[in-house]
Amino acid sequence: MKKILTQFFILISFCSFGQELTTIRVIVPNKTDEVFIVGNQETLGNWNPSKIKAHKISDFEREIKLHLTFPAEFKFTRGSWDNEGFTTNFWEENANFKIENNTQSLFNYTILSWKDQPPKSGNFNYDFDIENHFSKEFNENRTIAIKLPKNYNPNQKYPVIYVLDANTLFKPFLLNIDMLSEKFIDDDGIDYGKDNIPESILVGIFHNNRYYETMPKFNYEKDKNLFLEGSQKLKNYLFNELVPIINSKFSTANYNCIVGHSNTGHFVLNLPLFNNNPFNGIIALSVNSESAFFTKKISEYLKKQPEKVFIGYGTTDNGFNELGELLNSQIKNRELNNSHLKVESFEATHNQLPALASSSGIKFLFNNYKNLNTFIEKSLQPDFTLSNFIENYKKENEKYGAQIDFSRDELLAIAEMAMKKNNRKLFRQIIDYSNLQKDKIENHYVFWLAKEIKDYETADKTIEILTKSKDKNDIALVNINHKMYSDYLLNFKKSPKTALQLYKNLFQNSNDYKLEFAYLFAKISNDNNIELKEAKKFLDYCKRNFKENRVFKKDDLNLLTKLK
Repeated sequence: MKKILTQFFILISFCSFGQELTTIRVIVPNKTDEVFIVGNQETLGNWNPSKIKAHKISDFEREIKLHLTFPAEFKFTRGSWDNEGFTTNFWEENANFKIENNTQSLFNYTILSWKDQPPKSGNFNYDFDIENHFSKEFNENRTIAIKLPKNYNPNQKYPVIYVLDANTLFKPFLLNIDMLSEKFIDDDGIDYGKDNIPESILVGIFHNNRYYETMPKFNYEKDKNLFLEGSQKLKNYLFNELVPIINSKFSTANYNCIVGHSNTGHFVLNLPLFNNNPFNGIIALSVNSESAFFTKKISEYLKKQPEKVFIGYGTTDNGFNELGELLNSQIKNRELNNSHLKVESFEATHNQLPALASSSGIKFLFNNYKNLNTFIEKSLQPDFTLSNFIENYKKENEKYGAQIDFSRDELLAIAEMAMKKNNRKLFRQIIDYSNLQKDKIENHYVFWLAKEIKDYETADKTIEILTKSKDKNDIALVNINHKMYSDYLLNFKKSPKTALQLYKNLFQNSNDYKLEFAYLFAKISNDNNIELKEAKKFLDYCKRNFKENRVFKKDDLNLLTKLK
């Protein structure tokens, strides 16, 4: 009997030592929130999300006291995994809490949001919405993030970029899309920024069970079985539910892109193999070959695919760079030649790759946006006309939803191309077209380009226009670049009379640069001994109104007086 009692007390002591009374206190976001703790042992409900309930101690505080065996691992819910509590930023991994030992008896936690009640915005210093909707395909709620363009206008159409793995990919793509699409319109109305891509809608897709939804099917052999059950559901959800939802809520163009990395990179690369694929552009990062059949199937598809496909891989991303290296080898050996495909390597590990590759991938998917690189090549075709080129250029941009006017910036760009190719005939065609437009190339730039291409007829015509111009922009640009004009007229054309006509007109129509133009008239007159009577009036004006300026000093006036 004594032996039995001894063993009993030993057992009690052991149990008391293994289990300690612990208080867990939780702050909740709403007064009405009920909180359940769910974890890895009986006292935590053995991962049953509705078994162990905390009691209310104030409007926003809940508490539970229980005996724990260490280490303890747990999360919080409102009674279901569908309303799991997030104690981190919503886009970050919501890892289990762990208590390793009994060094303290009280633990405090704060629930920032619930899975079915996500925050309306994040803290990237960017405004975006977090939304929930029910998916029939998954028979559960799905969560997405939506970032609209800064200047979103429902009367304008926008391309849409869908990003899987939103918890890790949404931020780098949001930042890059914002920078690449940014415009800077100054007070003068001129766009000084270069928008590399059109303004776009960004949609981030959070996974309820990433392993289930995105795991590739290893060694598949038939087209009809490209995906496992979860991936098939994700594909159907995207095709039949999410894309139609976004199209119904926002003003979208018929240009959709999708981004994936690792498992989701493999997933998105399979999507064009299905009928009714709604995605025009694919960014697939860190794609594992997975099987010989997949490699063969994808290689065949990439030789002829109409969609834009960007494949990025890291040189130190072992196990996820074989496909990229194979495709790059095929491109170098000219086995694979498709302008719709770009394969690019980066010095990056698996997790470094998205941040490095996102900008390149986005720019490639939109590389026809405001693309003038083919202009010279197309201009050499026998049936080329500038008006047809401009019309096709506008149509190419319309597929992105962008209503592009062929503005002064585009005209100036192609005029510079013609100048660099010394194509005088094409250059004159561009200038003639520009002169008919409201937003035309400034006369100063026409003069400069014409002089560079040695089209002196156009240069002289432009000078003639400037001798009568009252335009403030013309006046300012000639003032800044006056030496170019005086060198041309005095040293090349040997026409000081024309130079005097130019500066006299500019003086008469200027408010800000009268002093400079008066001096230039007086000096040219004195240097060439013409119109000296008029020159004296301008010289007197300079003496009466002298102030510091960028063209002449007071000593220059004194010297000019001595020459007289």
